[in-house]
Amino acid sequence: MQLVERNLVSLDDATVIEKLLPELAAKKVLTGYEEQEDGSKEWKFEDSKGEITPRMLLNHTNGTGHTYSDPLTNEYLKEGWEVRNEVADPYQTLLDSPLRWQPGTHTFYGQGIDWIAVLIERLTKLSLVNYLQENIFDPLNMKSTGYEETHGGDITSREESDGRFWGRSLKQEDGSYVTIDPSPLAKPARAKPFPEGEYHTHPLGTGLASTATDLTRFLTILLNEGKDPVSGKTIISPESTQEMWEAQLPAALRNDSRLITSALPGVMVPVDLPAPTLDPEGSFGLACGVQGADRALGDGRKGRSKGSVYWFGAANTEYWVDPEKGIVVLAEGNYFPWNDEAWTAFVAEVEGRIYEGL
Repeated sequence: MQLVERNLVSLDDATVIEKLLPELAAKKVLTGYEEQEDGSKEWKFEDSKGEITPRMLLNHTNGTGHTYSDPLTNEYLKEGWEVRNEVADPYQTLLDSPLRWQPGTHTFYGQGIDWIAVLIERLTKLSLVNYLQENIFDPLNMKSTGYEETHGGDITSREESDGRFWGRSLKQEDGSYVTIDPSPLAKPARAKPFPEGEYHTHPLGTGLASTATDLTRFLTILLNEGKDPVSGKTIISPESTQEMWEAQLPAALRNDSRLITSALPGVMVPVDLPAPTLDPEGSFGLACGVQGADRALGDGRKGRSKGSVYWFGAANTEYWVDPEKGIVVLAEGNYFPWNDEAWTAFVAEVEGRIYEGL
């Protein structure tokens, strides 16, 4: 939204995708496959019939899938026992992934946010980490936020040296937890990163690490019409903040696919956003969910208010910003699988108690 305010891009301009993301504009739609006698797959495609705009990348109507949540995209990118994905190699995964639906016809939480990362770098001619540092992290004094080493940053080693890095865990069937990524300090051998080279190292869908303090300060600007209440600095305009919060999907698209499926059962549990106890009348906003009616929790208590914006992190992180009540809520579990039953029960209980006290 900062770049929109600076007139560097329009949310509804498809030509910017054709010009700056030609790899995305040229993609075909993967529709399925036919199993061959030798066990191989003959993949079936059709030409894309619609344009993609920056808005569609943000509201998840761009037609992309995701290796974590779309089984067919996951299957297509397999190479023997090796699976390419958005965590191991985000940019190459973007290049290799087909579209999964005709743009503008289907909502799916896909790769749009990572394409936005590439677009920001190409528009500004800066690495994403430098752009974020100069325009968000430094103005908000977010000193403990940055990219992990696997995505070209140094936040993991900096925080670990102070004994402050909390590695992610995986929950086992017996309820125990094992650490799955103890501070990967080595940067993978990749092509020279942008802008010195052409490789886009920094995604937006993964790779960033932060603290509850930093992240809450960032979320608070959404509650304060784009302004940091601590320093008084404006990060985005009130108009941009309002547009982010507006329901972006027409009625026909709101509930056709706000089911977030799973291609990796040990990592993600599917969640149906239109479920009665979640957001049956809601929509995607710009890179967030927008609560369509006051949330009715499973035990009958009231939850977040209509108009709240919310989203999740894959390692059981969840936030919501409730402008009616004037609150920001952030819950961090930092373990997989996402949407684990114990985690969702915990968040619902926290939510119920908060609103009982308001």
